[in-house]
Amino acid sequence: MLVKSVRYSLQQRPVSALAAMLIACLMLFSLPVKAFEFSGHAQVCEMAYQLVTPETRHWIDQQVKAGGEKSFAHACSWADEVRDERKFRHTKPWHYINVPRTATSVRADDCGDKGCVVQAINDMQQRLINNNDDWQALFFLAHFMADVHQPMHVSFTDDRGGNKAAVRFKGDKTNLHQLWDGDLLGKFSYKKQSTLALGQISAQQRRDWSVGQPLSFANESFTITREIYRHYQQAAQKPVAIDDAYIRLFRPQLQQRLQQAAVRLADFLDTVTARVEDSASSTKPPIAN
Repeated sequence: MLVKSVRYSLQQRPVSALAAMLIACLMLFSLPVKAFEFSGHAQVCEMAYQLVTPETRHWIDQQVKAGGEKSFAHACSWADEVRDERKFRHTKPWHYINVPRTATSVRADDCGDKGCVVQAINDMQQRLINNNDDWQALFFLAHFMADVHQPMHVSFTDDRGGNKAAVRFKGDKTNLHQLWDGDLLGKFSYKKQSTLALGQISAQQRRDWSVGQPLSFANESFTITREIYRHYQQAAQKPVAIDDAYIRLFRPQLQQRLQQAAVRLADFLDTVTARVEDSASSTKPPIAN
């Protein structure tokens, strides 16, 4: 409503240059901001889109169109965009899994009654197997596959996944969750970054990363999370300053997590289309002699 009313007032009477600047700022800050968080998810979907077979790519295109998105990369953030809508509020716990501070690993029973990212991935996989035209399941799966590979989405309950761990990044106060959700990736175009990252995945890495299940993916993230907190607790400053050494240490790890998420997402999506083709073949009538 703010943007609409501002546009109306501009049409009705002229304003000074200073007033115009103030109005522009209000318009800017009234809009939802999705910066680097979008970039990380977009990278995963863009890389996965390039890794899948042509048949799978065609199927993805159909679901993206059905969901009203401009590309698979943009569809990757759909789950974040709808989570505050009434009919999707129940999906909020599906984006993460948090464990007690004393935990040394993530277990299946760490998933609460309201669900978690590990269970959500399994559920969305099953939904797609049952109905490969379920575009919402595809969008959820793509988003959650990235989430489970982001260490701060597999973290500690008492810290709300790093949201209570204050840090200072490039002079600004933030927290560990926000740092790992986007700031650490840097201000790079997701298309350029995904092309670069995709070219760095070796054939052996793709084979190695294709092994595992959502729970094992979560435990990979949790191993990094524990390392992040060891580093955080050793720092004396409050909030902890994120320096160049920190970026050199952890940014490559975060980038590899996105690559792993893309490989695993692509493998599953190829499996979906392969099953559909097998099912179609088995239901064809026999050829008459």
